[in-house]
Amino acid sequence: MARLACESKMGFYPTSIETIRKVVSKTITFPENKTVYTLDCCAGEGEAIEMFGNEYDCKCFAIELDENRAKIATERNIDVVLNADAISGVRKSNHWVGLNFLNPPYDVSASGSRLELDFIERWGLTTAIGGVLMLIINPSSADEKMANALRLQGYRPMVSFYDPDNEDYKKFGQFFMVFQQQLPNFRASIEKFFSLFENPLNINDDIDFEKISIRTGAEPQMFKEIQIPRWKVEEQLLKSKLKKIFFDELRSASFLNSSIEHPNEGQAAILIASGALNKKLTLTDGSEVILKGTSTKERKQFAQMDESGDVSSVKIVDSYKTVVYGLNLTHGQFIKYE
Repeated sequence: MARLACESKMGFYPTSIETIRKVVSKTITFPENKTVYTLDCCAGEGEAIEMFGNEYDCKCFAIELDENRAKIATERNIDVVLNADAISGVRKSNHWVGLNFLNPPYDVSASGSRLELDFIERWGLTTAIGGVLMLIINPSSADEKMANALRLQGYRPMVSFYDPDNEDYKKFGQFFMVFQQQLPNFRASIEKFFSLFENPLNINDDIDFEKISIRTGAEPQMFKEIQIPRWKVEEQLLKSKLKKIFFDELRSASFLNSSIEHPNEGQAAILIASGALNKKLTLTDGSEVILKGTSTKERKQFAQMDESGDVSSVKIVDSYKTVVYGLNLTHGQFIKYE
């Protein structure tokens, strides 16, 4: 299971891929020649969600809080990886996920609520009508609050399993519950939820269960970080020709007589404000400098006169003012360019 902020430095505990395969094989039928949209909002290093892509030809979406694990996940066969707090750091739309794989942290939030419940309330409604929620949980959080949250979201309880061969079952009592999303006004009885909570089946036994023909879901209208991580911005800059052009012009600029300007002043200001100049540079004269930049948007007014010399109108123009502060490492001097 992945961890949120309070646990992010302590590592994570990924669920057995073999157990996931067992549950999928006994509960879900994937449509032929169609792509199922799959989500893991506690993805860790992405091993589980990648398996859905590789083995079931799903289009995979993932969220992971920890930067290092998110970077590992981006190297896997996963279509979209967000590096953010899944509870408060993501903008999303609802009812687009065909298979919602939810393996939340087994913990308590800073406000005292169970994180498992927080994740259900935040991400349960992303499942498409007819789609499946596969919820991995431990007995301590499978209570009336969880049952009511799932019931109010329109889920039908289908089946639950435990895997006696799974180390997480041996340590935590972990079990898998499968729900199908119904129409918004659907309400299953609370007793059916408790039946799943209290009577999970052994996944290794022969089970009489009619598999769910899963709906595919669709491309989300909204799925992105509220704040893009710095490392993603830097990766995009490394791939961009704009960054190379900008730095080539910066190295050859005459700092004594002119300002640092890109042919497109707005692009230059954005690069500086984003921290693109926060690194050591070697100028054409061999001097090494460290630069940090700021930019501000200024509004200037220009009066326009009529034939009699009176002011007929005022034109307002937006412009950028860029200021770069630097430390010359060669001469040990502070410098300012504007």
